[in-house]
Amino acid sequence: MLRLDGVTLAVGGRDLLVGADWELHPGQRVGLVGRNGVGKTTFLRALAGELSADAGRVERRPGLRVGWLPQHARHAADAPLWDEARAGMTRLLALEAEVAAAQAAVEAGAERGPERLARATEAFRVAGGYAMDERVGTVLHGLGFSAADWKKPCAAFSGGWQVRAALARMLLAEPELLLLDEPTNHLDLHARAWLEAYLDGYPHSVVLVSHDRRLLDRACTAIVELRSRKLHTFVGNFSAWRKERALRHAQAEAAFDAQQEEIARLERFVERFKATATKATQAASRQKALDRMERLDAPDREHDVVLRLAPAPPCSEEAVVLEGAAVGYGEGEPILRGVDLTLQRGWKVAVLGVNGGGKSTLLHALSGRLPLASGRRRVGRGVRLGLFTQDLARELDPARTGFEIVRDEAPMADETRVRGALGALGLSGEAALRPAGVLSGGEKARVVLAGFAVKPVNVLLLDEPTNHLDVETVELLIDALRGWEGALLFVTHDRHLVEALATHVVHVRGGVVEMHPGVRPEDFALEAVKASAEAAAPARAASHEERKAAARERERVERRLARLPAEIEAAEAALAQVDEALCAPGVAPARFAALARDREAAESRIGALYAEWEALEAALG
Repeated sequence: MLRLDGVTLAVGGRDLLVGADWELHPGQRVGLVGRNGVGKTTFLRALAGELSADAGRVERRPGLRVGWLPQHARHAADAPLWDEARAGMTRLLALEAEVAAAQAAVEAGAERGPERLARATEAFRVAGGYAMDERVGTVLHGLGFSAADWKKPCAAFSGGWQVRAALARMLLAEPELLLLDEPTNHLDLHARAWLEAYLDGYPHSVVLVSHDRRLLDRACTAIVELRSRKLHTFVGNFSAWRKERALRHAQAEAAFDAQQEEIARLERFVERFKATATKATQAASRQKALDRMERLDAPDREHDVVLRLAPAPPCSEEAVVLEGAAVGYGEGEPILRGVDLTLQRGWKVAVLGVNGGGKSTLLHALSGRLPLASGRRRVGRGVRLGLFTQDLARELDPARTGFEIVRDEAPMADETRVRGALGALGLSGEAALRPAGVLSGGEKARVVLAGFAVKPVNVLLLDEPTNHLDVETVELLIDALRGWEGALLFVTHDRHLVEALATHVVHVRGGVVEMHPGVRPEDFALEAVKASAEAAAPARAASHEERKAAARERERVERRLARLPAEIEAAEAALAQVDEALCAPGVAPARFAALARDREAAESRIGALYAEWEALEAALG
């Protein structure tokens, strides 16, 4: 359906892709990965036809319907959200218009009117036209819009919600090739989980760029890495590709090192014996072997990049404490009440909750930047606190370079340490020496994170730290934070980040803050169900349309409840199969380890399904 033939892409005189050949087949869901700045967005624009190749050809099947959603897409129309989302369904709308025209022909007494109406009605039915409104409601609910939002003009929503509106319209258009650039940046946990499931069942082809590892794992059937101006392809999801790439890299390094040793051995022989009469012939033979040898390229060294945080200085066991705190802005009602929260050294605390629920407010209260309306904040002895928010990136001095800004955070750090932190976060070489005023928002955010990497702090408060990082840099950050001994509290909608790091989870719901140790399946299942219920059920069904929406949501919950027993039974059967395999005689150690991981995943799945069942029943009352 789409083919690249010797394609070269360049921006600003710099080649991003050279001589690439690639084919996309119907139904493939491809995750496009690579470090920041390698050209992933440029590649998507070329696929969309928005950008012409500098050399070669991008061939598309005639009539191919392509949908392209840039990272910063907005939908600020004056029309109501419902109408704008529904307007994306152009094929169904055309069929619907034909049904209306045929009906009008029948009413006018046209001779072939009934036959035309029958054909139009059948075509509309087969295409799923009678489920149009259900689909619109499902997508809008899935992306977090409440029924009360449906009549609001798109322009009335904030930028993040306008991105969701644009995504809703794109999904409902159902193009044959869907191109998405970081579609989860403005989505909460519920909306991300919903999008994962939606794309997993998408009937056409998808190419997406995302830093969300769970999305790449669940929704993608293939991975394409843009690296060293080439495309490297793999069939499978992100986790499988990462293991395979590590294996390929190790093999490439071994082959390169072996060849370098052979070259050195031959060169030594030639140099030593080329002037010796008895060995001259052998030396000439070895020189010919050297001349004919196809030299291997040196393997990329970016896989060896490591991000290291400065060691956490000693401090009290209880680093930051809130006691009976009420937190809000100005003289209005507090957003959070009765907050009792202790952040201890060594804890890694994930803060979960729906957008607008008060997660960032809690972060600012812990940092001391937001005064408490009531209650008390205590800071332990020796605490050195670092706070990361997206606002900090916008506050950087535009005249100073990334290198200078990071060095100012830790004047005692040497140049190698500063450059290493910037390079690990994708700002190596000249990129580290560019003034902040010319850096993108994502590059500024990485400068701030690099400052925390070199600055000796023992408490880190991070608000959505992965939003502007590529998926590989997210893994570097996880590795760095996992081994760090300070106290960490982070707000995120990235489930992989939570599962990889969290020792405790805080839920912010309805102005209440609750913390418990460990990560449980229900932390995600209950969060998603609660968000869905809040988005779907209007507080007061004042209009006929809102009452219909509430009824549709109730029907959806009931349908889901009806399907759950079979899914639980299947999950328990899968667990039994794993247990049977674990008990089989002669299981190899590697196989046993894989089965143990499968068993853990199966148990997690069962726990999440039961939690969802309980939450759905509670939602129905």
